[in-house]
Amino acid sequence: MLTLVLTLMPGLIATTHPVSDSAVESNRIPTDSPTPHFQESGDDFSRWNLTTYVALLMLVVLWAVKVYSTWAAWGNLTIDSGHEMYIPALLAQGKVLYRDVWFPYGPAAPYFNSYLFRLFGVKLNVLYWAGSLSALGSAIFLYLAGMRLSAWHVGWTAGAILLLQAFAPSLFCFPLAYSFSTVYGCLLGCLFLWLAIAAVSATNSWWIFGAGTVAAAALLFKPEFGTACYATLVPLVAVRGFSQWSWRRVATDVLAILPGVVACALVFLWMVSIEGVEFITHENLVGWPTSYFMKTYGKMWLASNGFTVSAIAFENALTRAIALVGVLVAAYSILWWKRSDARAMLLRVMIVLAVIMYFAKTNYFFPEGQTPLLVLTAIFFPLDMVLYIAVAAPIAWAYFWVRRNENAASSARIALLLTFSALLAFRILMKMLPENYPIYYNGPVVLSFLLLACLIIPRSGRSRRFVFVGESVICLACFVAVAIPTMRVEARAKDFVPLTTERGAVRVSRHLAENYKAAIQFMKEKASIGESVLSVPEDTSLYFLSGTYCPTRVFSFTPGIIAPGKMTDKMIQEIDRKPVRYLLWSNRIFPEFGTTVFGKDFDPEIGDYLKANYHRVGPLLPLTDSYWDWNAVVWERNEPTKSH
Repeated sequence: MLTLVLTLMPGLIATTHPVSDSAVESNRIPTDSPTPHFQESGDDFSRWNLTTYVALLMLVVLWAVKVYSTWAAWGNLTIDSGHEMYIPALLAQGKVLYRDVWFPYGPAAPYFNSYLFRLFGVKLNVLYWAGSLSALGSAIFLYLAGMRLSAWHVGWTAGAILLLQAFAPSLFCFPLAYSFSTVYGCLLGCLFLWLAIAAVSATNSWWIFGAGTVAAAALLFKPEFGTACYATLVPLVAVRGFSQWSWRRVATDVLAILPGVVACALVFLWMVSIEGVEFITHENLVGWPTSYFMKTYGKMWLASNGFTVSAIAFENALTRAIALVGVLVAAYSILWWKRSDARAMLLRVMIVLAVIMYFAKTNYFFPEGQTPLLVLTAIFFPLDMVLYIAVAAPIAWAYFWVRRNENAASSARIALLLTFSALLAFRILMKMLPENYPIYYNGPVVLSFLLLACLIIPRSGRSRRFVFVGESVICLACFVAVAIPTMRVEARAKDFVPLTTERGAVRVSRHLAENYKAAIQFMKEKASIGESVLSVPEDTSLYFLSGTYCPTRVFSFTPGIIAPGKMTDKMIQEIDRKPVRYLLWSNRIFPEFGTTVFGKDFDPEIGDYLKANYHRVGPLLPLTDSYWDWNAVVWERNEPTKSH
């Protein structure tokens, strides 16, 4: 496979810089010239015409259709979506992040959403539009990046796939996401990619300033996005300095990046000033390497998302790659071999039959209970897509160095794209899916993968129409591989009913709507007479939808959030000090962490305290036969024992 990529790499560079033979001759650099030719004439890579304008319009139309057809059927009220409503509402009232309310990521997203609430009101629709427009912006910047690479159809496909994924009726969507930090991080990542690609051949540092500023913002929204941006800025600055053999260029670019770095440092100093480094890193930022969450659940959490660096994981990835390599070899023999004699035709037939027999023997594409859709996903949306990009990135840099005097800017853009994509999506290294966590990270990866996949289309001696049609077929296959499963996911929402509250409506299952109405009413009634209700282990959305407040700083009792010792003691003291009169104890469990029941399998100290100081009153509504139906039981605080 590496040999195939190396063989076809010139075709990829040609795709990203399609100039005529005469243009090549007029701009040719002598082979003994020490300076790479980075200034390309004509801006051929960013040419707009009727076709590209129509394509952009189609992208907007696709976005509008998805918003309309899935409206308000987003998020998960029980799980993380709740804190994305509740925290900005608190900040809009003047509360201080981290000190007054726990938060696991950087401060930018909740404060940004709190400003939106102040401007437009504390309503769900504000979050819906913020997330939806972020999805559209991400798709447009992917399209613009494709334009910069002279592959608008590839950029369009990457953007369209992002839109297909963005509006699923699940926790992992854009309009009511598990984390708006990730939603805005995705938008900033796509913007950074466009700026970085444009900066390669820019003659000034304004593009670098823009990229550096976006990298700083990304770091404050979601650290992995900012880290990927800054890590990509290093080779970008080096490439720009190399293009002019100028240390002054490097120094100027570094100075352009510096304001963003200073801004991040100031924000971090503010965070530390609240209650110290340990408070921020151990009692808020769960992703910090030394946090209790990462030490206890970090390895399992990363592995569940596809980041497993082990011999067995790479062995499985290699096994999955056999099918893809077989298809590539078969396509290569058909499209690239020029011989048409009987022996060559027989060899082609034997290769194709061997691939078919391998699929049949291993039952690779059609395991029991599955559908032919696996044909498309295994080839055009493989699980190990990020791994392939990570392998291709150093090859692209090697090609850039070897051919640095020929189309240097084009090869640098490709190398930067592959590098950024691999760095950004490392956590889904071997688990690329059209749903769940990957939807926020896979936009640049899909763009990179499609550019590599298009290498299989021969260009020498072929018309531009032939090449375009061939590449469009690949893009269409990738699009369909994502469209079908996302449409099936959206079909789950057809029986949803609206849960209407004072802060907006959200469509959920009928059972959840009935139970949530009862819970919201219960919390509002108790709040009206000055009594506190604590929702455990999660369901933070109840506070937002009822207009009430969590009586403790930490509102989520999920695995690894509350560290044993000091943090646990502080939590119990808060409950006592309030005091909390009622608990709403739901049947939320956590099998994804390998520890299921709150108060028993994890956080036993808090569970024992609650059970010792509260007694069970009864369920909000009669329980159903299905354990998977959401329900909550009311617990009331025990009356203090009178002393005689």
